[in-house]
Amino acid sequence: MYSVTNRIMIKSGNGDDMEAVFAKRGNVQNEPGFKSFELWKLQKEDDHEVYLVVTRWESEDDFKAWTQSASFRESHAGPHPDYILGGELSNYDIKLSIIKS
Repeated sequence: MYSVTNRIMIKSGNGDDMEAVFAKRGNVQNEPGFKSFELWKLQKEDDHEVYLVVTRWESEDDFKAWTQSASFRESHAGPHPDYILGGELSNYDIKLSIIKS
């Protein structure tokens, strides 16, 4: 399994706007190899807020195929909101996952 995170820093006070954007995300759940999506809000920093977007995929190839898809282009179209201060992508191979069923 493969996971990608996007650590997004935003201006304080814009958390509701950020959450609304992701609540209307595209159709990533219909992409081949897609496993899950989560939006995490980290503890508030002094001068900004931090969100972590976590997606899981069957493989790195599935993730890369999504980044080339119409679904990806649609969900990332248009200008970024001005409250976004920056982001940082990280990619992981998941070696162990324990999930209560």
